[in-house]
Amino acid sequence: MSKGFRYGIEFRYPVAEVHATLTDPRYWKVRLGELYSSADIEVGDGSISVSVAEDLDSSALPGLVSKLAPDRLGVERADRWGPLAGGRADGSVTGTAHGLPIRIEANLELAESAQSHAVLNVVGSAEVKIPVLGGQIEKLVKKMVEDLLHRDRDAVEAFLADQRDFDQRDSEQVD
Repeated sequence: MSKGFRYGIEFRYPVAEVHATLTDPRYWKVRLGELYSSADIEVGDGSISVSVAEDLDSSALPGLVSKLAPDRLGVERADRWGPLAGGRADGSVTGTAHGLPIRIEANLELAESAQSHAVLNVVGSAEVKIPVLGGQIEKLVKKMVEDLLHRDRDAVEAFLADQRDFDQRDSEQVD
């Protein structure tokens, strides 16, 4: 049985700027760091699909998960963003673990908030197929997803702040 989740993540930037960042391969290069070279990235007209896999040291995972996981846990994440239309964009994110029967799926909607900033609405589920302990692990996974979404937001905002600083320095040099 999977556990559903629903989150709303607010940004400090307008939806068009956040979407432009999420569909920019330069953002993903910064966000993924060393993993960028092995990522599968497909860019379309205002859209992007990003798939990345990595091995995690299971000792860094929450206690219950680390006890059940192999020493190295393979994790795959796939993000997809469609084009911005009418002030909103749809996307999705999926995550799977190899070594534990864990699957995460979420539908994403990037839209404009009442304050003219972007808001990311996330509706998804986490499923862990482990008898007896699956429900407990699903709760941990839901918390990990929420933390990841906040880190993603922080990364987008840092990228946008850096871009604005660069643009400002560039325009000052021209003047």
